[in-house]
Amino acid sequence: METAFFLASNSGGGFYSMYDEFPGEGVYLHIIKGGPGTGKSGFMRSIAEEAGKRGLDMELIYCSGDPDSLDGLYVPALKQAWMDGTAPHVREPGIFGGDSDYVNLGRFCRLPLDAKAAAAAADVNRRYKTLYASAHSYLAAEAAVANSFETEPLDGEELEQVENIISDILQGGLRRQKKGQGRCRRRFISAISCQGKIRLDDTVNKLCKQYYCFENHLHAHQLLSLAAKQAREIGLDTILCPEPLRPQRLEAVMLPEPGICFRAAEPGCDSPCLSIHFGKEPKSSVNKVQESSIKDQLRRQATLLLASAKALHDELELIYRPYMDFDELTKFRDEYIENLFK
Repeated sequence: METAFFLASNSGGGFYSMYDEFPGEGVYLHIIKGGPGTGKSGFMRSIAEEAGKRGLDMELIYCSGDPDSLDGLYVPALKQAWMDGTAPHVREPGIFGGDSDYVNLGRFCRLPLDAKAAAAAADVNRRYKTLYASAHSYLAAEAAVANSFETEPLDGEELEQVENIISDILQGGLRRQKKGQGRCRRRFISAISCQGKIRLDDTVNKLCKQYYCFENHLHAHQLLSLAAKQAREIGLDTILCPEPLRPQRLEAVMLPEPGICFRAAEPGCDSPCLSIHFGKEPKSSVNKVQESSIKDQLRRQATLLLASAKALHDELELIYRPYMDFDELTKFRDEYIENLFK
């Protein structure tokens, strides 16, 4: 099975990364280094293609800025993972050669750049960072609007009723009683990118067959946290999925073993959902429309800025391309993959 996630998001607090949690305990990590256009994403895609030919499960990590680019790959059968270890998610080995190492693709780039190319790269980098800072300022404003419409959390009596509902769902989905505390990992199933908000529903559909949506988004995080807590207490492994705009809040909780997903209701979701209506909704319909309109305008501006930043990154890659020895890179990649799957 091939699943895909994000490990970062452009959020109301800036770039939010969970790359330091990847891939997990007991997995050997190869940290790929190299400048723009040196083939880091393509290198991982080639490994993924070979793993796919062999019918191996894999976890793909897409870039939150450019969802067409690959930032990470985990192949459980090999107990190995690869990730782009350059900015903005710089990563270094924990124990070099013990739990991780480097794959240096920068060595196929004939450096240094000439004076003209170096000046062009510096200019593009400066404008690129400025665009990202501006995009994040719009997302910060959107998050502030969302926060201003928050309401009081549910009280003890209301929570007890929801706990019973969640407990019935979880117990009904279990074939056997679990023991011990379930494991927990965090993954984004959506991200705010140059293409707008991208949601990886295909991954959710592969891992889960039963969907429960908390219709009142004002209380969704509180109820999702409750569902995650109950699931772990009865020994189920959980995948916590933060909101991309406000990562301190949850947008979904996935339980792969029973195939259950709890999520906040969201327009456009193509998964059939059983709705759980709970919690008081203090906002008037006028306020709902006002909130949505303001947030939509801010999101559109952020997306335009992220798209402009993506175009600049493409321009930066073009600066480095004439310096790359792609023949040697291809030879190295092919030998690397051949040795990997011996």
